[in-house]
Amino acid sequence: MRKLKEGQFLGIASQTFHLDGIIVSQTRYQTPVFQGWHCHEHHHLTLLLAGGNREQRSRKEQEVSTGHVLYYYSGERHKNSHTQYPSKNINIEIPETFLAQHGLQFSTLEKFPAQQAQMKYAMLQIYRECMQADPLLATTVPALLLPVFTVPPVRKQTMPSWLAQLKMLLHDRWSDNLSLTEMAAVLGVHPVSISRYFPVYFHCSLGEYIRKIKIDHAMQLIQTTDHSLTDIAYACGFFDQSHFIRAFKQVTGFLPRQFRQL
Repeated sequence: MRKLKEGQFLGIASQTFHLDGIIVSQTRYQTPVFQGWHCHEHHHLTLLLAGGNREQRSRKEQEVSTGHVLYYYSGERHKNSHTQYPSKNINIEIPETFLAQHGLQFSTLEKFPAQQAQMKYAMLQIYRECMQADPLLATTVPALLLPVFTVPPVRKQTMPSWLAQLKMLLHDRWSDNLSLTEMAAVLGVHPVSISRYFPVYFHCSLGEYIRKIKIDHAMQLIQTTDHSLTDIAYACGFFDQSHFIRAFKQVTGFLPRQFRQL
């Protein structure tokens, strides 16, 4: 099995930033690379900006594509095949010493899957901060990264079934711009119940959650199609391009045209 040292990936690193042990990089895959079993020195996160592959670990195999976020433990054996060329990823390598310093564990991502939802946007904002070469990077990057590994507050009860149904509804009808009253009617609950309990279980407002779903779809269209940004804005349910640009920048840290150039 091939063991990759810190800063090493199978593709070509186009940009690399070192921040007190944390390594942030973008890797491009233009031509075929080694497809056998390998592992990495540090824990790391990977966001697929474009392309995809078939990712295999010891006990599971899955197809991954644009927008997927993956996490790997230090030394975890895995391999990738059927890579789509060109592909490009953002990677963040996190030494165990960094997490231990803050009393955190990489396994939080596995134990609390809801934390994974934050990961994509935190990674994009971290990469944006690195590209700007801000002198405050030593402060801003940990501030964005640490919440992803923070154990969420313990709740005294499990999520109500209607909230799980609401999550499915939001993802299935993401382009419909449903009103709060329409959601409540479908679920058979009072609109106030949605407003009160949604932030408790999803750690953001209903509006923020819906906006992120739309941005997720926009990210895929930006990286995988030649559609104009105006067309993408309307296709994803934004009122106009200005509204889309503001929302995209707020969630990802990038303007849509900057994201297309990554």
